[in-house]
Amino acid sequence: MERKIDIIVVGDIQTNCWFYLLDEAESPQPCAVIDPGDEAELIISRIRELNCVPRYILLTHGHFDHLAALAKLFEACGNGTFGENVPLPKVCIHRQDAQYVGKDALAAHRKSFAAIGAAYVEARWEALPEADTLFEEGDMAGPLKVLHVPGHTPGSVCFYDEEAGVLFSGDTLFRGGYGRTDLPGGDWNELCQSLKRLLSMQAETVVLPGHGGATTVREAAKALNGIL
Repeated sequence: MERKIDIIVVGDIQTNCWFYLLDEAESPQPCAVIDPGDEAELIISRIRELNCVPRYILLTHGHFDHLAALAKLFEACGNGTFGENVPLPKVCIHRQDAQYVGKDALAAHRKSFAAIGAAYVEARWEALPEADTLFEEGDMAGPLKVLHVPGHTPGSVCFYDEEAGVLFSGDTLFRGGYGRTDLPGGDWNELCQSLKRLLSMQAETVVLPGHGGATTVREAAKALNGIL
């Protein structure tokens, strides 16, 4: 089954913000916004161009470059930007990264970005909404299944549509590489196990990462051969 997928690349760290359109029978068509990393105005504009409304805001993990636009996007969903009487989307993150959203999240983001420069967070900070859903392994968001893949952060996840053969891999698996483990909560041994899990999936699965271009499980396995 094919679904419409769109992308914009946002922010200084060039984060992929993905739009996954869901039930075509509904009008306007609902979508999942995956990792609204920055430049909320561009994200909102693209959603309107796609003529869809956010049903889910899905976070592959809690790092600030994957959710800096969350506050403004959530606000737009509640003020009629996408139409009257449109329900608010569900904000979803894994339980082990829950500290990165909600009213007390600033301290967690300062700590996680200390090695890069906390000024990046301070310059863009807006109070973040609470999560509606704290994911666990195997949970579903529409057609997307949650795969818990710790290593980059304790609560890193991938979102997998098995029927469509599509995997949103966040900062766990990239085209030709993988996520860093030197930030707070990173763990190389856990990341290795998570990568082995992903690379054992169907070879033609399309991998849509948090940064950089798309790949497939087959190509990613070739690139990482001998590393794990």
